[in-house]
Amino acid sequence: MKTVLCILSMLLISCGSTQTATEKGEMSQVQQWAKDKQFTIESNYANPLRGNQISLIGNTNYLTVNKEHVSAYLPFYGQRQIGNVLKGGAIEFEGTPKDVQLIYNQRKKSSIISFTISEKGENYQVTVTLYDNKNSRITVNSSQRDLMRYEGEVEALPEDEK
Repeated sequence: MKTVLCILSMLLISCGSTQTATEKGEMSQVQQWAKDKQFTIESNYANPLRGNQISLIGNTNYLTVNKEHVSAYLPFYGQRQIGNVLKGGAIEFEGTPKDVQLIYNQRKKSSIISFTISEKGENYQVTVTLYDNKNSRITVNSSQRDLMRYEGEVEALPEDEK
């Protein structure tokens, strides 16, 4: 009987020691990128408000955050709310974001960064969710277009861009 209890105790102890970095209170790699504001995202899929998911694999797209500077080129597949004809049609912005907020959701193991930015008379509310498994979701709400959502992968900003 003592042998069985000893084996069970050892199993419980060994199973309990397989905690991940975030369970131990340490920061994940993705959480560190979010905190440092140094990462880039390439999206694999676009999800327009009115329509089906669209593959972006092989299409140029990015959202890059480098400290206090943000730049993005995200294809747009929705409807415009205002009749302005904008050159290119993609969601494009570059500059210093305003109202930046960073929250870490322990339950979902994700960093949520939200900010506003304006470009060429258009205002964007952007929410970026970075998951500890390196997946990402970008939601862009525009003053002149339908809401768009993008799903992709996050990675560290290359050294030559820091």
